[in-house]
Formats: sequence, C-alpha cells, structure tokens
Amino acid sequence: MPYSMTGMGRASGIIRKPQIKFDIEIKSYNHRFLEISVKCPSTLLPFEDKIRSCIQKKVTRGHIVVLIQQDREILDATVEIDETLLRAYMKVVDKLEKEHKVGGQLDINTILSVQGLVKFNQPPTDSKGVFDAFKPILNKALKDFLRMKRKEGENIEKEIRKSIRVIEKNIRVVEKLIPKRNQDYKEHLEEIGKKFDKELNEDRFYQELLYTIDRTDVNEECKRLSSHLVLFKEALDKEAHCGRKLNFLLQEIQREANTCSVKANSLEISKSVVQIKEEVEKIREQVQNIE
Repeated sequence: MPYSMTGMGRASGIIRKPQIKFDIEIKSYNHRFLEISVKCPSTLLPFEDKIRSCIQKKVTRGHIVVLIQQDREILDATVEIDETLLRAYMKVVDKLEKEHKVGGQLDINTILSVQGLVKFNQPPTDSKGVFDAFKPILNKALKDFLRMKRKEGENIEKEIRKSIRVIEKNIRVVEKLIPKRNQDYKEHLEEIGKKFDKELNEDRFYQELLYTIDRTDVNEECKRLSSHLVLFKEALDKEAHCGRKLNFLLQEIQREANTCSVKANSLEISKSVVQIKEEVEKIREQVQNIE
C-alpha cells in the first residue's frame, strides 16, 4: 500500500524532570527528494540531527517540516536582584534630583525595566535526559503523521486503480478490433483495385496487405502495456514507498500508448487509445503525490 507524500501529524506531552510541555506538528509537502526542516526550542537544539534521523527511518521523499513548541517550563528557578547595579542606579537618580534639579516620579516599573537588574537563575538541566523523555512524544506525532499519509495514499490508490481498469478494458477492445481492422483494410484494397477495371496482381496485393498489417500491428504494444500494468499493480500492492518505481513504469506505459496511437490506422482503435492516454495522464497526476 502506498503512502501519500503529503500529510500532517500532531502530538503533545509533558515530561517530568524538568517539567516541560511540548507540542509537536509534522507536515509534509511534495518534493523530489527528502528534505527535513526542524524548528525547535533551544532545549532541543543539540538534538536536531537525532530528530531528523527519527524521520528519515520512516520517510523516503518529501519536504518535511517539524515544528516543536515548548509551551511552558516549571523549574526550581530563583530570582535575584543585582544589588550593586540597583545602588548605582539610585545614586544616579539622586544626583539628577539634587545637582541638576531633574524632577519626576520613580516607580517600580521603571526600576524593573533596567536591563540586568533582575536575574533568573535555573539549575543545570540534563539535556540528554530531556531528549530521552521527549522522544516518545515525537514518536507519537510521527505515528499520527504516518497514519494520515497512509490514509491519503489509500485514496490515491483507489483513483489509480479506477484508471487502470479503464486502461485494461480499452486494451481488450483494441485487441478485439485488430482482426476487424485488418479485414477492413483488405476489403478496402480490393475495392481500390476494382475501380481501375483491371485484374489485381495477387502477389502484389498480398505483399501490400501484409506490409500494412505488419506496420500497423499493435499486438506487441498491447502485450507490453498489459505487462507494465501487472508490474504497476504489484508495486501498489507490495511497496509502501513506490513513487519512483511507479513513475518509471508510467513512462513505459505512456511510450507504448503513443506507439499504439501512431500505428492505429483505425478510428475505433484510435478512440480506445485516446481513452488509454487520458487515463495515463490521470495516473501521472496521482503518482506525483505518492512517496
């Protein structure tokens, strides 16, 4: 079963030591190769490569955006006032009032806005311990992400299989029409000969007939089309990351359909070949979304 190249997954969780709440969102977009962008808080910056590695084990193609938000952190933090800085600040205020006659009211908000006056001290954090506790939350988001990619892949597969059935139906139609097309051409040559009121050279007649039938025979193309479709369906059945393979097979299917179109030499056969090519184009659009 194939995976879609697009999807989204989310997860939230709280680790205990220290107590931090993380929210994770993983999104993916179509991309020819695998490209992973990680946006995370400073707490997890040392582990960006490990986060990417977790994604790479599950995804082979697409532009992946991992957004990690640290909603809150509850630590045994302490708040201190820089007494030396405060005294120096108050001394400047007093000097402005007394020596320079500068008036005005000094309030708590003004004092607290002095850069560096208030200091927050936190105990050192075990970074590896934080990542180890965070990883199950990441795995939960990744599982949700893959679930959506799988569901989208199933929807894409349904549409592709509809088109495959239409192609197979038209291949059978073409195969049935070939003998009739050959007979019609034989009768057409006979009619042309009669118009000239002279006896047809039988050897020349059959040489021309065989040459034209051979030049316009699409039996081999139909067989190769059917063979490519078998491989195409096997990839859909058995491979989760089959986008590149499907794209290659689709090129081969398109090539055979184009050859059939050139060699058709029959309005009825041409109609079926046009339907085949229309369905191939529909499949091409869908395959662009498969990982």
